[in-house]
Amino acid sequence: MIDVSRNPDHPDFEIVELRSNLSISLDRLFFVFLGLSTITLLVAIGPLIVGLWPVMIVAVIHLVAVGFCLRLAWRGHWAKEQILIGPEKLEFNRFFDGVVERGSFPLAWVRVIVESGRLGDSRIFLSCQGRRQELGAFLSVDERLKAAQEMNKRIRPLSAWNHKNFEQVS
Repeated sequence: MIDVSRNPDHPDFEIVELRSNLSISLDRLFFVFLGLSTITLLVAIGPLIVGLWPVMIVAVIHLVAVGFCLRLAWRGHWAKEQILIGPEKLEFNRFFDGVVERGSFPLAWVRVIVESGRLGDSRIFLSCQGRRQELGAFLSVDERLKAAQEMNKRIRPLSAWNHKNFEQVS
């Protein structure tokens, strides 16, 4: 998912935010797990009434295992990248699995590069003075291309790579 918003530090500039496309929010996942737990425990009550108490223990252990797996799956696929476009520099922050990676490039020399991979997928990079930073690796191919267009639209007018920004020296 791609969101564009105003940069609160510099109102004339913007923030491009790339987020992994989770089809279910944490609240909805909680309600799915709550429904699953209710059904499982209601089914386990029948054998418990008859005296088969180990069935209830197995049901509770099963629910703990399913809850743990759902949590790992949801947390493991949550990722976000912020590209803060400011007057002098472009900053990028990557949030993944509780770790924050930060970096910045001088805005005038940043280019957005789209490269085709071996399997036909496209990868986007920010390139500046020999350094490269991949963005949106967790996005689908269509979302990556859209993200590259959004960033190009915002960076190109401010970049020295734009021929309109070159000064005539001679």
